[in-house]
Amino acid sequence: MKAKEILGYLSYLYNGDWERMYKTITNREKVSKDEIANFNENYKGQFICIMDEEYPESLKRTSRPPFVLFYKGDLSLLSDENYKKTLSVVGSRDCSAYGRRATTKLIEEMPEDTIIVSGLAKGIDSVAHWTALNTNKKTIAVLGCGLNNIYPKENKELFDKIIENGGLIMTEYPDECEPDKENFLIRNRIIACLGKALLVGEASLKSGTSRTVKYALTQGKDVGCIPYHLDESSGCNQLIKDGAYLIETKSDLMSLMGVSNWNE
Repeated sequence: MKAKEILGYLSYLYNGDWERMYKTITNREKVSKDEIANFNENYKGQFICIMDEEYPESLKRTSRPPFVLFYKGDLSLLSDENYKKTLSVVGSRDCSAYGRRATTKLIEEMPEDTIIVSGLAKGIDSVAHWTALNTNKKTIAVLGCGLNNIYPKENKELFDKIIENGGLIMTEYPDECEPDKENFLIRNRIIACLGKALLVGEASLKSGTSRTVKYALTQGKDVGCIPYHLDESSGCNQLIKDGAYLIETKSDLMSLMGVSNWNE
């Protein structure tokens, strides 16, 4: 019996709970061979596990790499070759018109073969995905729930468009897993790891974005922030004070990713 078959089954058994899967593996707990076989015979979706060649190297370097990634779309977007062109974008769900406008402008100006990673959430995430689609860029959405439980529901059209336009939807949670606040915070490590760098479009002083920033910094990623109005409190401005790069132009963003063009 292959390791991939066992890990796929364990993910379904424990609803994607990393800690429970890790405990079962390290303690060599017994699992039913018949149930494993039954899962793999009947599961019709697609998934990869941490031992597969297609599994992204950038994720292996995190302290808790997902054992399994369920997906729809073009898995080749996760290749090592594409990594240098991949930018993670996060920010406030309740973003302002300014945050939308600034994030849109920067992504629009990036080269067409830039790959945008975000979380399919409201606000800056949606802006990032839609801007990528509208400018013929590929985009990757990382969910905090199963592929059959799109959240928020109003992003069903966005979900479909990403697949239709050659993008990728992925999650460490099995298909029927319901949206859960803690799962969304945990999935942020995947968003942080997949990009060569992280751009914060807009953020409040206390937000889930800070968790993604911490994951990125832990992995040695550069973090850039779009500056906000000086007369309003801003998580981005605070991050810039703390050492994040100030991002105002395409040139700033390319420098954040460590290149002036993709051929370097």
